[in-house]
Amino acid sequence: MPTEIASDDATRRFARFGVVGGGVFFTIQGLANPFFALYATEFGASTFAVGLMVTLKALLPIVIAMPCGQLIDSIGPMKMLKYGSWFLLASLVCTVFANGIALLALSQVLIGASVIIMASSFQVLVAQGNRERRNDAIKQYSMWMSGGGMLGPVIGGLIASAFAVPHDGYRAAFVAALVACILFMLVLFWLSTHYPHPDASHVRVRDAFSPAGILSSYKRGIGLAGSRPVQFGLTATFIVMYIQSLYMSFLPLYLAQNGFATFLISLTISVNSLAGMLARFALNGLMKRHSLELILLSAGTIAATGVVLTPLAVVHPVAMLLLVSVIGGAVGVNLPVSIMIMVDAVGETERGKLMGLRLLANRFSQVLSPAMFGILGQIFGLTAAFYSGGAVLVATVLGFSAFTMRRGPLKVPDESREPAE
Repeated sequence: MPTEIASDDATRRFARFGVVGGGVFFTIQGLANPFFALYATEFGASTFAVGLMVTLKALLPIVIAMPCGQLIDSIGPMKMLKYGSWFLLASLVCTVFANGIALLALSQVLIGASVIIMASSFQVLVAQGNRERRNDAIKQYSMWMSGGGMLGPVIGGLIASAFAVPHDGYRAAFVAALVACILFMLVLFWLSTHYPHPDASHVRVRDAFSPAGILSSYKRGIGLAGSRPVQFGLTATFIVMYIQSLYMSFLPLYLAQNGFATFLISLTISVNSLAGMLARFALNGLMKRHSLELILLSAGTIAATGVVLTPLAVVHPVAMLLLVSVIGGAVGVNLPVSIMIMVDAVGETERGKLMGLRLLANRFSQVLSPAMFGILGQIFGLTAAFYSGGAVLVATVLGFSAFTMRRGPLKVPDESREPAE
């Protein structure tokens, strides 16, 4: 019994670290991420080139998503967080010392690997215990994640705005992110020494990334997609993350083209994340009145409609801030709700593979979204791209909603099968 209590206490303690650590991680990302497209254009990158570089962020994760999920289940999330932090550090170093597009492109490959490893690991840390406890932790994690996405751009915008030359300001924001990353890694590596890591003496990380290991992990992970709740969660989150990816990749560039100052651009991105964080406060009320699937479908419809309205709102800063607030709130409920739907369908020993599968769907959306939107923006301009791309998204969301509603509600898992507190 004392061992079980200690284990439960450790689970709670590191679930709290998953919540706070996720917030810090997304703050570091938010320090510089909004300025990447602008920074790339300072090196002469076209709209199409920016789209291709952002697409690179999702290519490596498509290959490693499932092996990473399997490793999280076998060697534990804390060890995987350490691996992911090294990728984050390397990405920021490449960005800070970039003297052309090549290093910027490499930085996107590295940051993509970092996100798939660290986001999956954080989500596994918080998705522990019975449904009530883990749902509460998932909502807290989502709020801290949005808080980081809000705070990072504000800090980055203040730093970038302090420099007369835009290029110097953007680089200073990346330097700040690099320093924050180093401090975060020091805390992470210290906490990892106190984590009850599973016995992984039989696990070889190298084997997981061999061709045979990758194929095996994908077979196991895709097997989880046989469950309808998992299928629904994957599809719904793919659509919403497609919207978020193109919006956050090209909105800063579009705002700059329409005369928005650097700090106002960062403020707009921050308001988007703030709305996502505040939306979590309304989530309990929404869950009492509506099914999780209806909440997710409504969020996708609202976000897609917001893309269409962007060219109309960009003519006035206040209208733009209101619109990104609505889109941010819609996207903000996606993460916790999609995780809740899928986590209920699998056991604790498969959470790593599940999170890897979920983030794999997100990465596919991040490959398609910037590449297709970048092509539209290069040929027709960003205004036409927002109109046409948004219209396609609205039609896609409505079509998926009609299809899934005809199949009836998702089955609710038997509460009696939940692990004891």
